[in-house]
Amino acid sequence: MPRVERTHRLPQCSPCRGDLILSAVAPKNDADGRPIHLQLCAACDTGDATRPAAGILVQFFTEGGGHDTARAAEGARLMVDWTKECMAGHGWHWKPDTSGGPM
Repeated sequence: MPRVERTHRLPQCSPCRGDLILSAVAPKNDADGRPIHLQLCAACDTGDATRPAAGILVQFFTEGGGHDTARAAEGARLMVDWTKECMAGHGWHWKPDTSGGPM
């Protein structure tokens, strides 16, 4: 199963039916066994004080950061922050690998 799938057409945002910037499926299902869809939407996530990492990632993409290779490390850090924020919203928490082995 592919871990990343590129597409020119994203689904609509679930809450507002607007255009998504990013859409992903969480690695685990919800309590009812359904996939959890992580969505980044400019309309829903801009200015949401409860989701600051999402707002910063929206700003990164709307400023063209996704097309600037010089900002790749910044984008990667923002993606991790957004992922952690999404995970926390579902009761999950990031646990760094401390085993010292390969990831």
